[in-house]
Amino acid sequence: MAQRAIIESIEDNEGLRVLASGRVRRFYLLMLPALFAFLLCGFGGWIVSSEEELVAFGVALIIAGVLLGLTYLVFDSFFIGVLPARCYLKWLRERIDRRPDAVVASDNPHAFFVQHIPRKNWKVSVGENACDVGLLVIDYSRRVLFFEGDDERWVVPAESIRSFKLHSFTPPNGVDALNRQTVVLLKVEVDDDEEEPLETPLAGHPIYWRPWSPGTREDTAKRLRGAIAHLADPDRWPRPSADDVWPLVPPPPR
Repeated sequence: MAQRAIIESIEDNEGLRVLASGRVRRFYLLMLPALFAFLLCGFGGWIVSSEEELVAFGVALIIAGVLLGLTYLVFDSFFIGVLPARCYLKWLRERIDRRPDAVVASDNPHAFFVQHIPRKNWKVSVGENACDVGLLVIDYSRRVLFFEGDDERWVVPAESIRSFKLHSFTPPNGVDALNRQTVVLLKVEVDDDEEEPLETPLAGHPIYWRPWSPGTREDTAKRLRGAIAHLADPDRWPRPSADDVWPLVPPPPR
């Protein structure tokens, strides 16, 4: 009989959770440049229309507003998630360091930093859509996947993995070319009386300063799937190298 996965909630009430709403709301300040760009254009337009002697100054404000807006558009589309992701990683490591029974050490050099995005959150257009973040280690010698999250802890033997397909989705108010997300639909047999496998959609995090485009998200998900696939079916899927999984491995703690 195949071994089943063990997925348990973590009772850790010391300090704020990584994805506590108060913490996530702080990152809304990253949208302030868009407001400043709007104000610059508006103020510049008002000067141009009402102050003839300051027309050049008004035009300069409009140009500055447009340039700031375009710069912010690029930042918002491809880089805005990096700072939150790095903060989540720092906060997660601090919480893991306080746990004597963690299955993944906070400084494990082989751990992937991933997020768990359940189906119910695929419709979230603004704000955080992950329900948990964690460090994931795939031990090929023991043929076990370990996950130490903020809310959950997993011990998943290779025999309990039922599937690991890729799936892409775009939030209802999003643009496919900018907002499409790709996850690995990991399904496992859990250690309880549930008849259906438990589905845990996993995705990477934008932890490096590179464009986090739909193509990058899909590429990162494919790398994660490849790492899981070799655990589940090593005869069919080759073992990934360090170069294959580098986008998933976060920088070491300072």
